[in-house]
Amino acid sequence: MILKANQSAPDFTVRDIQGNPIKLSQFQGNKILLTFYRHVGCPVNHLRFLELSSHDQAFREKGLVVLAVYESSADNLLRYSENEHYHARLIANPEFDLYEMYAIELNTLKLLFSMYKGVYAKKVEGKKRAKHAFEPEGHSNLLGGDFLISEDGLLKRVYYNQFLGDCLPTEEILAFINDPRYSPAPQPTPCCEE
Repeated sequence: MILKANQSAPDFTVRDIQGNPIKLSQFQGNKILLTFYRHVGCPVNHLRFLELSSHDQAFREKGLVVLAVYESSADNLLRYSENEHYHARLIANPEFDLYEMYAIELNTLKLLFSMYKGVYAKKVEGKKRAKHAFEPEGHSNLLGGDFLISEDGLLKRVYYNQFLGDCLPTEEILAFINDPRYSPAPQPTPCCEE
């Protein structure tokens, strides 16, 4: 079942790649961006992560908690982030249980549809900006998603990616942290619905 805005964000307890415990509900009182990626070898997801990381200063100043979940191993995430000081806390979830909890979609048709949505240019740019090469891990047809969670633990925005390279616009994340009257934009119509 896909999640919807205004329901409680499903709680979970995990460890980040540094071994620090994370319980989602421990962050009540802060706004949270919970974002689900494919694996660290995906250049399109790398480009998205770099885009969000370019706003780390604003996220820190506003107290936004950023939790980035990857289907990769902790070892690969540690290598990916070595010598970096990302604001996001990286979570390795090769077991895939967090993806299932948040109903992240596996869809080969939507992945193929990505070819018509500019994914090639993002792939090329993401590869150029990568420090390391990684073998693909996990599901080849994983899409991803972004969840904005309010201080009271409610899902304010639920955004399921509709193709590879699709994601919640950064402008909306910035509006979420800056505008006390933030109201989510309408969810786009899924691209492959019949």
